[in-house]
Amino acid sequence: MKASNLLGLALLTVLAGCNSPTAPGGESAAASAPAAAATVPASEADAAPATAAPAATEAAAAPAGDGRSLCAANEDIVFACKLGGGQLASICASKGANEQSGYVYFAQGAGRAEYRFPADNSAPAGRFKRTQLGFAGNSGGYAYSFEDAGSKRIFYSISGEAGMQEQGLMTVAAGAAKADSVQACESGSVVDDIDDALFKFTRSWGRDDAIDRSGLPAKS
Repeated sequence: MKASNLLGLALLTVLAGCNSPTAPGGESAAASAPAAAATVPASEADAAPATAAPAATEAAAAPAGDGRSLCAANEDIVFACKLGGGQLASICASKGANEQSGYVYFAQGAGRAEYRFPADNSAPAGRFKRTQLGFAGNSGGYAYSFEDAGSKRIFYSISGEAGMQEQGLMTVAAGAAKADSVQACESGSVVDDIDDALFKFTRSWGRDDAIDRSGLPAKS
């Protein structure tokens, strides 16, 4: 009887062990499942879209002109011509420019402005001069001029009897009697067909005292 009782107790102990709660190891495994689900895989985090900073908007380039000058299509051509070496020289003005608003500039270069005065689009403010020219034999004309860094540029046009025409660009040291260089305009390339309003504006420019007094500088 005692042996059978001991055997029964042993069986009950085994059965009780099978029905007991999950061991601590099982609890650890169960608790790790939610944590794993909450973790975002690195590959997905990398794939998340990033907000890019907007690129700086570039200033719109002025529309190109018609190839007769270095002026833009939305500007007026005061005077322009082709020089040797494929260069263009131009005096350009904004539409409706006057001494206090708008702008006027001179540009020279082959296909683009390699030299420009002034560098910005500030109001003319007396920078440019326009001087009438008079010569013997019913010849005359006009000269646009300006000074920059001790050098004067003179853009001139002369006409006379028998179809005489001479246009060009002089560069001369300020106050000098002789030009450092003279570049002739190519025949048929001169553009000076300004409208009445622009003509009136350029006529209001001051005169160049040196040209008024002594005429154009002598050619070297």
